[in-house]
Order: sequence, then C-alpha cells, then structure tokens
Amino acid sequence: MYKKFVVIFFILLFNNIFSQNPDKQIQSVVNKIYNFNFSKASTELDNFSEKYPNDHRAYYYKSLMNLWFYLGSLDEAYKDSFEVCSDRAREILEKQNNEEKSEAVKKLFWLGMIDYNSSVASARANDFASAIIHLKNMRNRLEEAVSIEPEFYDAYLPLGLSNFAFAEVPAALKWAANLVGFNSDRELGLQYLQLVSDKGNILKTDAQFYLSQIYSRVIIEHQEADKILIKLTKNFPKNLLFNYSAAWIKYELNDLSSSEKIFRNILASDGKNFSYIVSNSHLFLANIFFARELYDSALVQYQSFREKRINNDYLGFSNFRTAICYELLGNRNQAVKFFERSDEGNTDLDEDIYAEKFGKIFISKPISEDFKIVLNSRNLIKQKKFSEAEEILISIITDKKYSNKVKSESYQLLSEISLNKKNYEAALDYASQSFKFNNSNDNTITAFSSYKAALALVNLNKSSEAIKFLDRIEELYDFDFQTSLKNKAYSLRRKILKATD
Repeated sequence: MYKKFVVIFFILLFNNIFSQNPDKQIQSVVNKIYNFNFSKASTELDNFSEKYPNDHRAYYYKSLMNLWFYLGSLDEAYKDSFEVCSDRAREILEKQNNEEKSEAVKKLFWLGMIDYNSSVASARANDFASAIIHLKNMRNRLEEAVSIEPEFYDAYLPLGLSNFAFAEVPAALKWAANLVGFNSDRELGLQYLQLVSDKGNILKTDAQFYLSQIYSRVIIEHQEADKILIKLTKNFPKNLLFNYSAAWIKYELNDLSSSEKIFRNILASDGKNFSYIVSNSHLFLANIFFARELYDSALVQYQSFREKRINNDYLGFSNFRTAICYELLGNRNQAVKFFERSDEGNTDLDEDIYAEKFGKIFISKPISEDFKIVLNSRNLIKQKKFSEAEEILISIITDKKYSNKVKSESYQLLSEISLNKKNYEAALDYASQSFKFNNSNDNTITAFSSYKAALALVNLNKSSEAIKFLDRIEELYDFDFQTSLKNKAYSLRRKILKATD
C-alpha cells in the first residue's frame, strides 16, 4: 500500500512540475496550432494567460491564430483581433526590464516577430507603406538581437524572409524599400532560412515550410519541396496549409492521383476559416479533371471555385478554362460567355494574364483544330502518358497539313517528353527543331525551347552552352507564363554556378 502511495505521489508531483513549466505548456499549444486544433489551443492559451499574466506568449499566439484566419479568409474581424492581441503582447514585453543578455535578446526577438506579423497583415491588406515600416522595425530589432547573440537562430527567419521577399518585389515598389534603406539579398535570405530549418527551435517548422514554398515557386526544385512537405504533413496531418502545399507540388510533379486525394481530403475537412485554401482546392481539382479531359467534372469544380473564392486570383483563368470545357463539349454559346469573362482575374498572375490574352482571341473565333491537338498532347504529358503523346506529336511534325507554328510547339513538347525520359540528346535535338520551325519568332516558344535546351545541356555536362540559352530567356519579354519560367531559368543558372564554385 505504501509503495502504491509513493508511486501515485511521484506521478502527481511530476504532472504538477510539468504543468508549471510555461515553456512546455506553450510548446504543447504551438503543436496544436500547427495541427489546426484551434479550439483546444485557444482554451489552453486563455488558461495560460490567467496563470502567467506577465507572459506575452499567450497573446502572441492568439494574434498568430487570428493572422492565419485573416490570411485564409480576408475577414477584417480577424485582422482586428490580430491587432488587439499583438498590441497586448507588445505592452507586456515593453514593460519588462531585461538586464540579462539572454532575456534582452528574447525581448528583441518577440518584438521583432510582432512587427514581422504586422507587416504580413499590412501587405495582405495592400497597405504597403505600413508593411515596410513594420519590416524596418523588425530588422532593426532582430539585427540587434543577433549582434548580441549570433546563435539565437530563430531570429534569422524573418531576416531571411525579408531579404528573399524584397529581392522579388516588383520594380514599382522598390523605391519604397530603398527610401528606408531596405537592402535585399536573395541568396543570403535562403541561407538564413536553411539555418533556421536546421538549427532553429521556436521557428523550425515555419522555416521548413517557407523553404518548401521557395523550392516550389521561386527556386524551382520540386523534389526538394516534396521531401519537406512529406515530413511536415506527417508531423501535422490536419494542417490544411501544409496539405494544400503538398497537393500543389504533387500536381506540379504530374502525380495527379496523389494530388487529387489530398485535395479531396482538404475539402472533406473543416476549413471554415481558410476559404482561400478551400476554393483553390476546387480550382486544382478542376485542373486535374481538365488534364484528364473529364470536362463535365472540371466544369463542376470551376464553378465551385468561383462561388467560394475570396478574391480575383485565378478567376480569369478559371473562366477561360471553363470556356474551353464548353467549347470542347460542343456548347459554343456558353463558351463565348466565359471567354468574355477571361479578363476578370489578377493581372499580376501568369495564369490570369494568359487567360485574358487568349480569351480575347477566342471570343471572335472558335478554338482551332491545331489548338485542340496540342492541348490533347499537353494533357497526356500531364497524365504521364508519354508514349501516347509522343505518337500524336510525331504525326503532327510529319504531316504537311499542320503549320510551322504547331510543329514548333510539337517539337517543344517532344523535348519535354525526352527530358522526362532522361534522353537528353533527343531533348536538345527537339528543342533545336522547335527554334527552326518558329518562323513567327513567337517569344513563348523561344523562351520555353531555350529552357528545355539549357536543361538538356546541363545534364549533358555542357553548362557554358546552357548559360547562353538562359541568357536568351533573360533578354525576352512579353511571353506567356513569364514569371514562372524566369524563376525556373534562375534556378537552373543557380545550380550551374553552385556546381562551378
């Protein structure tokens, strides 16, 4: 009996010690936030703030949750709640008198994080002046923190993100950054992110996620992004943002089945505070059905996207794809209605720019047989049905009835198939043939064939020749999907330069 009492006593003592450790309690809450268990996290933060009224972290993480809700829904009420909680966390921090070096560094870090989060909220609200001021404050605080304690690795994440982000800022906004002395260095930003991903504590998961996004969309290394996201979704299976990103990268890797499964799981979950993820999951499901040429199913999902979207991102593209579906299903009247709406998207996005351009063309004339056969080939490649696509494309280049422009596009797609098959000599030859048949000097064909030629040459250990093709892409403007292709070209050039260092 006595032994049993001792065991119970030590269990209770251990639980009591554990419950009194604020760091462990906060980490438990953070794990729930990452796993999208917001209700339980919110309750625990309320309890935490009652127990530790002078600990800013309860309000900081409340602010973070509200920021996520605002970014996911654009509901201004969440932005207001974010600001209230941020202000309260800041007040608590500013009252602290931190004489010890370690505590002073932590204070600078948390104040810097509040500024960083405020900059994100301001940028999402299109208040770029406020965003830049918050970023400047963040940099001042965190640069001071790492000057005191260089091994406080978490502080490097916002510094890295700001370096990377401002390297991508459009020229029209760079003046504002320069006005406050805001320099940027994309490579330094990436090094900082990798540092936090490897050695961080508080922001390690965040750093890994941001790295996956950069590998997905800027430094195009989809396989690396996939590795990171597989780990993140395993650790936090209910995190819709991690799952959405994983599904997106599977789509880019042409793994349509895996992508569809994840997007369907997202739609089956409770995503009430994340309308953007939910609506875009419908959009990608539509794109998957479109690639499989299941146009009736695609139409249903494009409609769901339009009904649930929170802004105009990809609206023009959705309308354009809807029009194509109707056209291929034989309903020209409905197709024209949606071609006329192909200009409703966000003109900063490649997809919406493309939709507006071709929507105007197809309003006045039906899509051609040339367009249809090339589209069919692209869809087969997206499904990884390379042999079927190859057969169609070879029939095009050997048939005199097809124009040189269509043959040029066909050679380009044959080059893509050869790259997928790792037949780099053939890929280079097909890219060269694409240039030869591009009599109209179409910049889109030139740019994409140049990239495929460069990719083939890199794999043939002819990097100096590859650079020449990448230089050609850099000199070109006004071609379709310009942003994404120039990012791919940048990534390939970076790979070449790293190999020669």
